[in-house]
Amino acid sequence: MSLSFCGNNISSYNIYDGVLQNPCFVDALNLVPHVFLLFITFPILFIGWGSQSSKVQIHHNTWLHFPGHNLRWILTFALLFVHVCEIAEGIVSDSRRESRHLHLFMPAVMGFVATTTSIVYYHNIETSNFPKLLLALFLYWVMAFITKTIKLVKYWQSGWGVSDLRFCITGIMVILNGLLMAVEINVIRVRRYVFFMNPQKVKPPEDLQDLGVRFLQPFVNLLSKATYWWMNTLIISAHKKPIDLKAIGKLPIAMRAVTNYVCLKEAYEEQKKKVADYPNRTPSIWLAMYRAFGRPILLSSTFRYLADLLGFAGPLCISGIVQTHAFTSETLSSKEFLENSYVLAVLLFLALILQRTFLQASYYVTIETGINLRGALLAMIYNKILRLSTSNLSMGEMTLGQINNLVAIETNQLMWFLFLCPNLWAMPVQIIMGVILLYNLLGSSALVGAAVIVLLAPIQYFIATKLAEAQKSTLDYSTERLKKTNEILKGIKLLKLYAWEHIFCKSVEETRMKELSSLKTFALYTSLSIFMNAAIPIAAVLATFVTHAYASGNNLKPAEAFASLSLFHILVTPLFLLSTVVRFAVKVTNGYFSWGSGLATLSNIDIRIPTGQLTMVVGQVGCGKSSLLLAILGEMQTLEGKVHWSNRNRYSVAYAAQKPWLLNATVEENITFGSPFNKQRYKAVTDACSLQPDIDLLPFGDQTEIGERGINLSGGQRQRICVARALYQNTNIVLLDDPFSALDIHLSDHLMQEGILKFLQDDKRTLVLVTHKLQYLTHADWIIAMKDGTVLREGTLKDIQTKDVELYEHWKTLMNRQDQELEKVIRKTLRRAMYSREAKFLCAEEEEEEDEDDNMSTVMRLRTKMPWRTCWRYLTSGGFFLLFLMIFSKLLKHSVIVAIDYWLATWTSEYSINNTGKADQTYYVAGFSILCGAGIFLCLVTSLTVEWMGLTAAKNLHHNLLNKIILGPIRFFDTTPLGLILNRFSADTNIIDQHIPPTLESLTRSTLLCLSAIGMISYATPVFLVALVPLGVAFYFIQKYFRVASKDLQELDDTTQLPLLCHFSETAEGLTTIRAFRHETRFKQRMLELTDTNNIAYLFLSAANRWLEVRTVRSSHDFEMEAQQKGGLVQRGSQGKGALSVLFFFCVCEEDWPRANICCQSSSLFSLEEDCH
Repeated sequence: MSLSFCGNNISSYNIYDGVLQNPCFVDALNLVPHVFLLFITFPILFIGWGSQSSKVQIHHNTWLHFPGHNLRWILTFALLFVHVCEIAEGIVSDSRRESRHLHLFMPAVMGFVATTTSIVYYHNIETSNFPKLLLALFLYWVMAFITKTIKLVKYWQSGWGVSDLRFCITGIMVILNGLLMAVEINVIRVRRYVFFMNPQKVKPPEDLQDLGVRFLQPFVNLLSKATYWWMNTLIISAHKKPIDLKAIGKLPIAMRAVTNYVCLKEAYEEQKKKVADYPNRTPSIWLAMYRAFGRPILLSSTFRYLADLLGFAGPLCISGIVQTHAFTSETLSSKEFLENSYVLAVLLFLALILQRTFLQASYYVTIETGINLRGALLAMIYNKILRLSTSNLSMGEMTLGQINNLVAIETNQLMWFLFLCPNLWAMPVQIIMGVILLYNLLGSSALVGAAVIVLLAPIQYFIATKLAEAQKSTLDYSTERLKKTNEILKGIKLLKLYAWEHIFCKSVEETRMKELSSLKTFALYTSLSIFMNAAIPIAAVLATFVTHAYASGNNLKPAEAFASLSLFHILVTPLFLLSTVVRFAVKVTNGYFSWGSGLATLSNIDIRIPTGQLTMVVGQVGCGKSSLLLAILGEMQTLEGKVHWSNRNRYSVAYAAQKPWLLNATVEENITFGSPFNKQRYKAVTDACSLQPDIDLLPFGDQTEIGERGINLSGGQRQRICVARALYQNTNIVLLDDPFSALDIHLSDHLMQEGILKFLQDDKRTLVLVTHKLQYLTHADWIIAMKDGTVLREGTLKDIQTKDVELYEHWKTLMNRQDQELEKVIRKTLRRAMYSREAKFLCAEEEEEEDEDDNMSTVMRLRTKMPWRTCWRYLTSGGFFLLFLMIFSKLLKHSVIVAIDYWLATWTSEYSINNTGKADQTYYVAGFSILCGAGIFLCLVTSLTVEWMGLTAAKNLHHNLLNKIILGPIRFFDTTPLGLILNRFSADTNIIDQHIPPTLESLTRSTLLCLSAIGMISYATPVFLVALVPLGVAFYFIQKYFRVASKDLQELDDTTQLPLLCHFSETAEGLTTIRAFRHETRFKQRMLELTDTNNIAYLFLSAANRWLEVRTVRSSHDFEMEAQQKGGLVQRGSQGKGALSVLFFFCVCEEDWPRANICCQSSSLFSLEEDCH
């Protein structure tokens, strides 16, 4: 057949009625804009692009400049799709003619190339910041709009209408070209790059000028956002070197914790103002969260709705593909075009691509919003902790375990609740649309299936409420268990000295048994929920098809049967989500203070502390000396009276607690405590506290990390570092709570003489010293004597000698006894011997630690491999019998489900009411009913087996973990931060208890579904095996690169969470010291930095998961279309098997849980590995 632009018919070249009356000429005219654009842009694109560049040099080229950016990309993609339809229509129309008419599809091909070139050209203009070159695009859209309008008018004059596909395509292209022309006009109006004297200058976003910001999702173009193309560099580089914090950089400003905290706080303050006039109403944190983060949630919901609506294109396309149609006319109508099997295959491919794109966009927006919310909530929780009264912590009203639960579990659960919100809102739309389409396919019998779903929905809701109650009960027991575990860990040395480990372990085990009892209820309802999710679709299908077989007079066709099955498959998701649903320095007048019990611990306190003098507080043990300091600092509840501070002094306080508190940092950082380093002052402080000999013995001097509990140091060394911290700060007031308690007599005397009398008093600083060393009273300018929570005497030593002779004589006797002890120590000259012994002890300790990780940060960054052995250990911890039962029931269940679909395919292919008797109908219905009943029963067995195995494994793993921890050597507790140990018993145990079993069930279900789908598709469409090979190769390389990057990012997420948890626990333990030093702001800033670091790691991990989803899903869709086309789609005479093949492929493409669950399970295994080892 010869080729020609207008065909071989001479009439095609007739122009007697005018050139515009010739359709071939009009099509040729439509080539002009495309040729113009290609001629103009190709030299610019391929010959030295980039000679003109932005004056602002940044580290990447993905920032946005021009208005209407996203709209331009959307319109361009829509135009490309219409061009594809135009090409298809032209080819089909040309195939029905005797000669080739290139004008039917060649302009569309050129249009597709030109449109693709236009978006590439625009992207390069945008990244080079040279808007004048956009003038070529403006001219192109104007010319394209004019030529398409001419073509549309000629079609209208020829009598064509909306029923003709070519007319519809041309009309849509006129609209799209007009809109793109309007976008270009708007760019000219805003940027003024032509036709105006003063062009507008645009600066790049502030984040992109910061070289440390490497999370580019908010700034890249729409295509890169949809495909996560910007992640390619990071994913590929992970194969060459591990991903570290430097590689992922900082968070953009809008995503930082402080930004979102301010936003949430302002929204909450608005709520407080609204209810200020209503005493009985409390401000709603939920409304505040909606005001602060409602817009992205609505955007995510919109994406979710679009994805759900596109999901229904699958069943409709399956119905059309299974049916066959023959067409004979030369021109296509819209209806005929949409009934073509190959067109439907392409539409199914595009619909699924768009559905997954919108779905991934919804996931990303929700996760990003959840991370922002989590950062804001962590900041609010931290501010609340800083305002807690010391009594709340000392009386057990708030424990480290509860704080750990808030930070590690409950904020994450709230984040995941936010993740489920769009799914919950989209659920009614899915159900209603599904029922409507089912009714359209099967008639009134579909209402029976819908009735089954509606009747069982209350049961689902009941199970969901019970599940929430069980989870709440479990959380209460978990908090109690963590509280007891925390008490054991804090007093572990005493327990080991008295060999009480097993007694206290038994107490924890008793609480754990209560928790396990609640977990049994939780597991039961979880298994029932999983069972209902799997059984309801089977029951609905059974009821629908049996009703249709007996009540309808029509035969059940393959198109109807398998389109209905795919609709029931879609309904599984909303049903699942239904079940998955908190001028003096200081003066105290008439003070009464309490630790929160309502009873006054300190009473009738009337004291004053002179400015610039040494005030000593003395008294017997338990008389209230330390409480007096804490009352002055505001840590006790004030029942009556008031503490008066001068404005200058209130914010200039240094404090050393009786119990030493150190940061997980170097010696130098613990002493300077955020103040600027002054070498001369630092040396004077260390000399005054006799620290220099101890520092010289440390392996790295004052740069040695000493941990949150002073793990490398003795009690005296820790005490002197805390005192040195107080001395180093340039504050007006210094409060020292018994700094001599852990020191020997000689060191106490040296600290008193050099540190207090010389260093502090030379600076004329106000000093309050709580002490039992009465021999130092002669140096005091002011003395406060305490007894039984009240002030016994107050004044100078001479005043007390005059007014209370008995008390003075008692002090004199004690002072003489202490002086005698000091003389004995001096005569024996034990100072050098003491330091020698300390040196030997520390050297021996360092030799023992030589083979271990001396630096705790090194432990954090150890890269681990995929813990397959840990996975096996978890499975076997549940018992080999339950493991065997789970595997066997799973295999049997999926075999029955495949048999149900195969039986339906055989039924719809061979059964016909006209030529078979009643017995045959009964035979097929009976077989289908038996298989469905067996499937429902096996769903119950598998769900119960998985949950029971998970519960048994959780019980055994926690028992082993507790015994290994408690029976560990003292050295382990000295070298391991408390927050790290508590994390094993809180977040990791929670993952093992509640997250791994349902994830394991979903993973096995999805994996077996994929395997059964591959087997069934290969049986029904053998040519699919040809497409399976490149599909497997593509998946292999995608997983190969993703696995390494995901492991590094998961490790970064874990290792950045631990410092955050430790910071919270450090703050809770050192609350008094932090507030006394007025360092709340510095610690808040540190918390915000740690939160942002953890959030950026999690955000990159989420983006990597989206990167994997986009590539694996799209590869599946590509090869789905290829296999369908190679197999000729559905052959006549084998419609049942062909429909079965298309159904399984649709189910696999819809099933994104295998990939998601593998990622989730891998993440869980890292937590499991920590507990196992």
